[in-house]
Amino acid sequence: MRIESSIARTTATAFLILAGLYTRGSRAQTGWIDGGYWANGQFNISGWACDRGSSQPVMVLVIDPRNGMGIASAMSNNPSEPAVGAACGAPWATNLRFSVAVAAATEEALIGRPILVQAYSNLSGQWFRLGNWGGISYPDNAIRGYIDSVFDGGGQVVLSGWGCARGVAQSIWVHVYAGGPAGSGQWVGAGLANQASEWAVLQACGVGYGAYRYNIAVPFGPEVMMQLGGLKVYVHGISPIGGWNRLLSNSGVFSLPGQRATVNGGCGYVPALWNAPYGSVVLSRSNGGPIRPVIVAIGEYYTHSMLSLGTSGIVHGEMKTPDHSSWPTVCTRPLDANQLQYGYPGVEQINLGGAYADLQGEEITPVYQWGDAGKTAALANWAVSAAQTGTQSQSDRSIWISRKLRNGAPISYSLYQYRDIEQANQVPSNSVNNGMVCSTFLSWAHLQGGAGYVPAFTYDHVLIANGANALFNAVQNACNSGVGFWSALLRSVSCPFYNVCENAGDQVTNCMAANACATNDNSIWHGVRDDPAAAATSISPDRLAGLPPHNVGTTVWSYDQGYHPIAWNAPGPQYGCWY
Repeated sequence: MRIESSIARTTATAFLILAGLYTRGSRAQTGWIDGGYWANGQFNISGWACDRGSSQPVMVLVIDPRNGMGIASAMSNNPSEPAVGAACGAPWATNLRFSVAVAAATEEALIGRPILVQAYSNLSGQWFRLGNWGGISYPDNAIRGYIDSVFDGGGQVVLSGWGCARGVAQSIWVHVYAGGPAGSGQWVGAGLANQASEWAVLQACGVGYGAYRYNIAVPFGPEVMMQLGGLKVYVHGISPIGGWNRLLSNSGVFSLPGQRATVNGGCGYVPALWNAPYGSVVLSRSNGGPIRPVIVAIGEYYTHSMLSLGTSGIVHGEMKTPDHSSWPTVCTRPLDANQLQYGYPGVEQINLGGAYADLQGEEITPVYQWGDAGKTAALANWAVSAAQTGTQSQSDRSIWISRKLRNGAPISYSLYQYRDIEQANQVPSNSVNNGMVCSTFLSWAHLQGGAGYVPAFTYDHVLIANGANALFNAVQNACNSGVGFWSALLRSVSCPFYNVCENAGDQVTNCMAANACATNDNSIWHGVRDDPAAAATSISPDRLAGLPPHNVGTTVWSYDQGYHPIAWNAPGPQYGCWY
């Protein structure tokens, strides 16, 4: 699209003879600045220039009126009409016009300043000013506009205001972002500023007619609020001539409704509730941690499982990263052995705010499996009514967490459950450390809730040897990488005669392989890894889901082999903690 911003091309030809008079017959060089126009996202300055009596093109240079420096250059070798050749004393010449492209940002920085162009003579070796030097100015086609309001319309947000490119009688598009402008903010939507506008807007736009107001309705249900609630609104006007897509005034003033989901330590806030039905099992896959490498090594997929209580929350078994040991024990046993062996909080009942915080950083969107609604509801009813005790959150002392009891004591998270389930899936039920993991707890709840006994699965020696090696390497590598939890450890200790990260890998692997959580003696887990008779018997999240190598029918949930991704699509805020 070309929009003339000064003397039109047709008018330029009429002035050619006058230009020749201006330069006087005695001058060896001549030329004229016709004007400028926008095309292809740049401002183009056009005209003609020559050495009199020569058809050879000359170089033209656009000068910055602020400092006299060159901005852009080109050759005057574009097609020209006979009148130009005549003015140059070379009627046979047909290529003496120029068009110099000036970057949009540069043009907009020069609005209202004179357009200055000079040319270099091939004959005299000197620069000379072209006719009409400073006679026209850079046009003001900059984006203007306002955000007048951001209105919560119940399920949608309506943004209203106006926007235009000054001096251009054409409606423009406006693009809406949240949390920052384009490049840092999140895309929200777009609309055309083409609704009727009042005289004051026309004046601000420098035009006498046109439509420049916008009213943009953007869907804003619970799922969107999870991501964008409470963020500031930024609106860009999109230049129809390729100039800067500037922010409209009041960008960063108005906020979108509600508050987006947030996480702080072990606590989370959600403005919406998820779609996992009451009694369904929710399955997720982590990006890191000690469980993932073991699950991957044995050829399975999901790393965590939890029992959904619908919009009220979850019951699951979970473990926060243990604290560092105190000095000097930290050099040989980097992790607090008691916390590693008796994982906190263990089996707990928490709301969806806490569940959201726990699920942050997962590799995939969690999914749920439901199965027989009556049986799964009965199972969830048992879990809710099971004996429990309250404890204050370690992340927010104002929040209380309900820890489930077995044999009269809180059920801790025990890594050894991955090696030997013991009687965790039975009634009566026992295991070392009074411990369970997420999936072995759900197998116990499955039986207690009347859905039936879940038999354990035996993993052969090759698989558990792979799992032990993978666990050790994962812990050691995470420690060596010095990020997150491990960065705090390595900054706080100095152990010049110890390999702290190797000791950490040995300690965690000993804990899972043999429940020996207070030692870095790697002969313990090596002994399990290298014993051809050693195996593991447990229940994994994939077994609960009936995924290979396990069978459909192992649990009530496994009959549901559909893919049901978790969506936060129901209104209702919750704040809670998982530790």
